[in-house]
Amino acid sequence: MIGTALFSWKHHSQTLGLSHAWLWTGAVSYAHRAGMRCVLVADDQGADYLAGRLGLPFAEVLTLPTLPDELTHVRDLTKLSALKLLADRGEAVIHIDYDAFIRKPLPDSILTAPFAGEYYYPAKAFIRHVNETLSHKRLDIITQGIGGGIMGGTALERIIEVCEDSIRIGTHPENRQALIGANGYQASVLLGEASFASAFPDAVELLKHGNSNAEEYRRLGYVHLASLKEDRGAMAQAAELVRLDFPEEYRKTFERWDA
Repeated sequence: MIGTALFSWKHHSQTLGLSHAWLWTGAVSYAHRAGMRCVLVADDQGADYLAGRLGLPFAEVLTLPTLPDELTHVRDLTKLSALKLLADRGEAVIHIDYDAFIRKPLPDSILTAPFAGEYYYPAKAFIRHVNETLSHKRLDIITQGIGGGIMGGTALERIIEVCEDSIRIGTHPENRQALIGANGYQASVLLGEASFASAFPDAVELLKHGNSNAEEYRRLGYVHLASLKEDRGAMAQAAELVRLDFPEEYRKTFERWDA
């Protein structure tokens, strides 16, 4: 049974705003309340901000392996490096994005799965487009992706293989210019969600009805802001959830952020 919730971060040029600080507080606090051991893999600046200045309750903070600064916008390189780091030391984990709240414990089917993600979805055209721009392509055939708000499992050798292959392609010198100019989200979907879906066609899905069934989200107690991070109303609702469920942590986050 997986008992570790993994979080990851690599710094970028902009300081995290208060609303994003509250997302981090919520994501980690909910995982902690669900009984999971929370681990952060981050570069020095990320660790200083999240574990140091914000004081989030991580049981362990590990140093993120070196990644090119010019590829920081390709976020899944950080996620893949974190997953590989834990898998290399023999630890099965579920990676949780900082904008995902598990307001109820994850089902046993997720915590015992060889690999689990949010849900499968048909591959979008942009995934193939990014792949085609690369001198060294990541996949030969792209048919689907698997949502990565939560992602991980017990099949460590297969997880390591996916991570190694995606990191190798993502950091290959002959792919550098294409990825520097790529949309970071789209490149991340190729290296992360599409790559894992290709390697794990048998993954366990958290959301059996995809992202279109609000009742399923409520039943599971699952919240994933994803693209809604640009929506002020959605961000305000997320902050209010954190305030109601973790009033003391909410207050401390504001005080520490404000300082």
